Amino acid sequence: MQGFDPPTQRPFQGLVASRIETYGGGYRASAQGTAGNLFARGGPVLDPSRRRLQGYAPFAKGCGPARGLSPLRWRELEPEKRHGGHFGAGPPYSPKLKEVTKAHELEVRLHTFSMFGMPRLPPEDRRHWEIGEASDSGEAIEKSWKELVPGHKDMSRELCHQQEALWELLTTELIYVRKLKIMTDLLASGLLNLQRVGLLTEVSAETLFGNVPSLIRAHRSFWEEVLGPSLEEMRASGQPLDPVSLQNGFLMFSQRFQPYVLYCLRVKQTMAYAREQQDNNPLFHTFVQWCEKHKRSGRQMLGDLLIKPHQRITKYPLLLQAVLKRSPEARAQEALNAMIAAVESFLRHINKQVRQGEEQESLVAAAERIGPYEVLEPSSEEVEKNLRPFSTLDLTSPVLGVAPEHTRQLLLEGPVRVKEGREGKLDVYLFLFSDVLLVTKRQRRADKAKVIRPPLMLEKLVCQPLRDPSSFLLIHLTEFQCVSSALTVHCPSPADRARWLEKTQQAQTLTGHLCAQAQAECRGIRRVKHRSALRERALQPGQRNQCADSRSVCTEGHWDGEGSDALCLVGWVGKGPGRAGGAYAEKTSQRSSCLSTTGGGT
Repeated sequence: MQGFDPPTQRPFQGLVASRIETYGGGYRASAQGTAGNLFARGGPVLDPSRRRLQGYAPFAKGCGPARGLSPLRWRELEPEKRHGGHFGAGPPYSPKLKEVTKAHELEVRLHTFSMFGMPRLPPEDRRHWEIGEASDSGEAIEKSWKELVPGHKDMSRELCHQQEALWELLTTELIYVRKLKIMTDLLASGLLNLQRVGLLTEVSAETLFGNVPSLIRAHRSFWEEVLGPSLEEMRASGQPLDPVSLQNGFLMFSQRFQPYVLYCLRVKQTMAYAREQQDNNPLFHTFVQWCEKHKRSGRQMLGDLLIKPHQRITKYPLLLQAVLKRSPEARAQEALNAMIAAVESFLRHINKQVRQGEEQESLVAAAERIGPYEVLEPSSEEVEKNLRPFSTLDLTSPVLGVAPEHTRQLLLEGPVRVKEGREGKLDVYLFLFSDVLLVTKRQRRADKAKVIRPPLMLEKLVCQPLRDPSSFLLIHLTEFQCVSSALTVHCPSPADRARWLEKTQQAQTLTGHLCAQAQAECRGIRRVKHRSALRERALQPGQRNQCADSRSVCTEGHWDGEGSDALCLVGWVGKGPGRAGGAYAEKTSQRSSCLSTTGGGT
């Protein structure tokens, strides 16, 4: 009858034993007994001490979802569930049983975290993830700016509204950083601790949280160097906060918050990864639910936390504009306008990077739909072998003649019928990109289309509508503006023909504009470089030189011409034979040794 004694007879033994069991320690049932007791009815039999502990729940108070249940009872499975029934039918270690065991182990670990907190991670992990390292999450701030300004009652109403707007900037900064710390101190810390014991190892913390630690470091620096000192000065002086004191910090906005570029580029993939894990990984779903119910999370959902950085970085202009509306002084208005311009410029840069990333993703997706490049029929295996290295079309390569930041885009696609020469009509599928038109043919047993004609570059393409309202002529030209090939395109309807002609013309206009812009930028860069070189090498105007013609006098160097093969020209005035026509010296003459009267080299 000793095995059925109430647990109150040995409370300390039950408490210690359950704690050891919760942490996965070495407390085990006694192994002494007969062989029949060990394998009775297909499962192990608890010794009397385990029976006394089985119904005891010492951690029932405040254990969250595990309320009222003992950790020991989770880990002790009935013999029927372990071995598939009373007769031991079924494998003792099936995959389903393994999942159940992991689920129980996860519940035990989360229950332990709720009771005793999370174990301390190694120092390198804590530093990398900014776990518990910063004091910004615990930064204390007054409830109102009026507590710091004794004379607030004598201030004008407009100045009071200005201080309210500035105070909102400060308080929302601290609130936001605390929410970032939820992702590191709760979610990332919990996930890493579980992975250290073999749970949720398939989940990537780097993919899930990205560079959130870098954002925390950026905001900590922003608070310590910009917002914090202004607040401390306000506390010490008792005077209202001056928005001009924030100007230098906000003018360096793009340098301070550069990590946001990477985060905004990846936030879409991050949220998709989080949704996928929650939908397909029951253990991760259980972990996220536990985190969202944790008292430290403030009832914040994982998806809401992941989108917070994007929302915060776009809120700064609104906060500064609210201060600007309530700042009548010209000095404050000038400083705030400069701050807003700096922040908006950085946001435009982020939007540009995000747009380029999305365009690159779309281009990769379109390129994956286009398969083999078979525009020629080789006459032999030897010919085919020699053609193979040149039978690959890379649509992700940069667009020729434009700046690298411009990505090739898919503008239009659709089925048409084409006719070349006197041959019959052929059903094809056209892909119109921003700089090239591809003629492909769909394959029956493959998802990818086969390229059957050489790429038609739009800069060499002429589109002419025909009398048939559904047809137009494609003329591809050579470098000598001669016809290279011609295709008659028959569209399904007149509206389709109009759409193809319109999109093609728009693409040609845009590509031409981008090419001209890139050439102008190149010329400007070359001009600046050559002028810098001339300033370094050329002598001052009027300084005499000892050249081949000692009677000549060097005048101010200047630039003439455009393009890579333009000449750097230097004017020479003198009685020498090169006087007529300005006497221009080409690059070869500039390389000649020319010593000034002062002994310096040119």
